[in-house]
Amino acid sequence: MQHDVTATLLDMLLAAKRAVSRLGETSEDEFVENEDMIWFMFSQLIIIGEAANRIDKTTQSAHPSIPWKAAIATRHRLIHGYDSVDWKIVYTAVKQDLPGLILELSKIVPVEDETS
Repeated sequence: MQHDVTATLLDMLLAAKRAVSRLGETSEDEFVENEDMIWFMFSQLIIIGEAANRIDKTTQSAHPSIPWKAAIATRHRLIHGYDSVDWKIVYTAVKQDLPGLILELSKIVPVEDETS
């Protein structure tokens, strides 16, 4: 099944923005103690990875600054290893990696779609 590339990129962008916004200034210790926040981040990273996996190889190749393989691998790791996730790694990914992903996706997702 083919997916609309723009809509799928938008899914990635919005999930990344939701995660970064929700994390805000939360410390790592606060994060790992907050079950609701942990599972919220889990869901957003799953969306990012699944959406990245739906993007065709041509589009992925055209945008090498987006860490397609890492996003997909993170999704697989979370789904298949849900019972042994190191939440400190998740915290670091959201805090350090997602702002860059947002920046790169913002370059290719049309502004009008971002507000939809």
